Amino acid sequence: MSKREEQILSTLNAFKIYDLGQPYFNGMPVHPEDPPYSMVVYRYHEYTKPLFEKVAPGFSDSMELVITSMHSGTHIDAKCHMARNGMLHGNVKASEISKHTGYLRYGTEEIPIYFKRAVLFDVPASKGLDILPSRYGITAGDLENCLKFENVEFGKGDVALIRTGYSRYFTTDREKYLHDFAGITEESAKWLIDRGVSLLGIDNLAMAVPKPFNVHLMFLVDAGIHVMKSLYLEELARDKAYTSIVVVTPLKILGGTGSLIRPIALVPR
Repeated sequence: MSKREEQILSTLNAFKIYDLGQPYFNGMPVHPEDPPYSMVVYRYHEYTKPLFEKVAPGFSDSMELVITSMHSGTHIDAKCHMARNGMLHGNVKASEISKHTGYLRYGTEEIPIYFKRAVLFDVPASKGLDILPSRYGITAGDLENCLKFENVEFGKGDVALIRTGYSRYFTTDREKYLHDFAGITEESAKWLIDRGVSLLGIDNLAMAVPKPFNVHLMFLVDAGIHVMKSLYLEELARDKAYTSIVVVTPLKILGGTGSLIRPIALVPR
């Protein structure tokens, strides 16, 4: 084994990988106004085997058909996803860059690959709780107290991962996940933006209470900061992995308003 290969192997063994994505499945919680996620098996082995009999005897394949918006389950929002009075980030008029086949600017293909330091804000743990109360609004003071509790610092360019505890309901209680969640507020959103957050991630779908749309606009339109939602942060919290390297690789969907993602966190062993 070469020295370079030894270095690569050593680096790989130095980190534990945390999966921050939720599963995708029929009937999973999506916004009530969004199209439901649907997956069906489109080709079955028993039917495709005869198709290949002449060129590859015994061979068969199977594949699925998925119908979904890019805002189902764990996903990231593009800057064209939401507008205020028809205007996107940088005073770009949404109607001037939109086509039936996608957006000419701010599409999913413009979302960068993120490879950044991340801070987990385990807000329930900082309060001695396992999960925040229903519809609880996280304050700026909560975030500051969380950093003190975890004994970590949050710097400009860091990713913020906000844990409310409600990710446990994603696969077990659709209605509770969609309606009883806790989230950040306009105040805590401003706190994060003012401190130079590069990417926000949270373990619920709506992100904020009591005004989720206003907070979305603060990030996407005012600040031009992407947001991830429906993350799974329970394992990071269990291991008290308050800082990590987060890796996010959105799909290159030209003109899309977002992307399904499977983000990971790398934590030194």
